[in-house]
This record gives sequence, C-alpha cells and structure tokens, in this order.
Amino acid sequence: MTGGALVGTATFALLLGSTAGDLRVSLSTTAGTYLADIAPIARVAGRETTFDYYARLIDDLEVLDAQVPQGYTSEEWLQTATRTSNLDISLATQLIDRSYRPMAAVRGLGEVLVRSSRDGTMQPVAVYVPPSYVPGRAAPLIVMLHGHPQSETQLLASPYITALADRTGTIVVAPWGRGYYDFRRSASDVYDALHEAVHAFGTDRHKQFLVGYSMGGFSVFEVAPNYPDEWTAVMCIAGSLLGSDSERVLARMPRTPFYILTGSADESIPSQYPTSTAAFLSAAGLDVSFYAQRGGSHRLGSLMPILTQSWNDMLGGIVRAPPPSFGKISLPSAIPMPALKP
Repeated sequence: MTGGALVGTATFALLLGSTAGDLRVSLSTTAGTYLADIAPIARVAGRETTFDYYARLIDDLEVLDAQVPQGYTSEEWLQTATRTSNLDISLATQLIDRSYRPMAAVRGLGEVLVRSSRDGTMQPVAVYVPPSYVPGRAAPLIVMLHGHPQSETQLLASPYITALADRTGTIVVAPWGRGYYDFRRSASDVYDALHEAVHAFGTDRHKQFLVGYSMGGFSVFEVAPNYPDEWTAVMCIAGSLLGSDSERVLARMPRTPFYILTGSADESIPSQYPTSTAAFLSAAGLDVSFYAQRGGSHRLGSLMPILTQSWNDMLGGIVRAPPPSFGKISLPSAIPMPALKP
C-alpha cells in the first residue's frame, strides 16, 4: 500500500460526498440519544466502558474532518472511516434499544454484543463473515486482538483483514476486551467471543486461530495459554513475547505453531522484538514461522505481502523456517509505551 504524504481534507471530503453529511447526522443524533440514556446503559454494558462508546461516536465525527493518515490511500481511508462509523453507530444503537443482534445473523461486516461469562455485562465484538460462507459448512475462524489505541471496530473496518478473509473464506471476530491494556484482565471476553462464534457458525474446530496486532500481538501470549487447546495456531503481528510470559507459554503450548511477523522499519515496535520472539521460541523447540517485510512500517497496509503469505500458511498448516540463531536471545520485559499507534 502507498505510504506518501498526508492527503488534504478537501480530497477526502470530495470522496465522501453526501455520505459525509449523512454520517455526521447519524453520528451526532446517535451520540445525543446515547448520552441522554447513558445511566441505564451503564447497567447493561458496565460502568467502566459505557462512556467509551459515546467517545467513539465523537471521535468518528472528527475523523470525517481529518486528513488521510500516512500509509493509506484516500479510498482506503474512506472505506475505513465509513465502516468504523457504521459499526460504532450500530453498537450504540443496540445499547440504546436494549436489542442485540445475534452473531449468527451477521453477513459481511457487523457489530454484536456478547454476554460476559464473568459479570453478565454485554461486551462488543466486531464480526466479519465472508460472502462465501455457507451455513452448515465448517469455515476457518480467526479471533483477532486489536492494538492500542485502537478499537475492535477500527481493526476490522480497515480493508486489509476483510480482504484476506474473503480470499480464504475465513470468519473473523474481534473482541473489544473493555479497553484493558494487553487484555490482561479481559481474557474471558476473548473466549466468550470465540465460543459465541463457534456456536453461531459451526466453524472448523481444526482451524481455530488466535491472531494479534500491535498491542494485540503482545496479548496473544497472555491470552492463548489460558486455554491452549482452543487454538490450532497463534499469530503475532508487530508484537512480541515478554520475558515474564515466556515460561508459561513454553509450559502450556509446546505443540502450538507460532507465526511471527515484523516490518524492518517499524517505528513503534522495534523489529528486534518479534525477531527475538521467533528465535526464542524456535530455540525452545517450538514450531515457528518468521516473516520480515523489508521497509515495512507499523501499518498493516505495509505488511500485506507477508501477512498474506503467513495467513495462507497458517490456514494451510505450513510451518516455514524461523530466523537463524544469532547468539544470546533476550526477550523484552515490557511493551514500548511511547508510540503504539496501529
């Protein structure tokens, strides 16, 4: 994907046309209704995150007037902004109406709320069901963890993941995880989303994958060992295994294949983080496939060549060569804080 200078707001506004006006009205109206009803909504959605969904609507309004970020074409950003707005409106409307769309009813891109097994609140999950899906025919399933600062709607609204899902007939679900940093206190929401998808779509039990991007790429090593038998394989995109999680991963997931991806020019997560992860896991005897995109940045669009290959490899059960050993391996102790911007 292109990665040139920022595109002006005039170009973006021209592309949006009347859609921008319609979206602004819908976002503003929904935000006003939601805010007026926020107290009873909090009893359903949980007090800690209820205001977040109102803030999303306001942020979506600002995006419509913003410049196109570096790494996106105008068309890609138009699609992303429009999809994100519609998903966030759907989420807010379901909470306002206390009427929740069943996951089994989703075709294409949709937002649902899944009841938490931990506290009974309704928790958001973005869902993508490709056009090739046929009820009753087992399909691959990917549970995908978003980055930070990023929501589940923003992750699936971009064109990259849905394009891969279309090509491979894969259902993708992305839980919000209450916005908890690294999913450390919301792993149950990830498994609730997994189990709801399995129930809704009758997915292929032998093709059930956990994938994480950016912060989510760190989080897969926290979440997957909780119930390692649920996952056929695990993919880490622009993330890393931390030293504090290493013993638990080795002990609980010795037979799980891992797919590790990095861009050589990643400005947020240094390439040596995922590289050391791949080398560490390989040295411990695990099946590891490692992919490095020359010149790739932290943006998913810049990683599409290796993401496409690794996605196909993972679904096909192909394990490729890890990086060569390069002496003493040192895993990072923490996620870099300054610039985690998916």
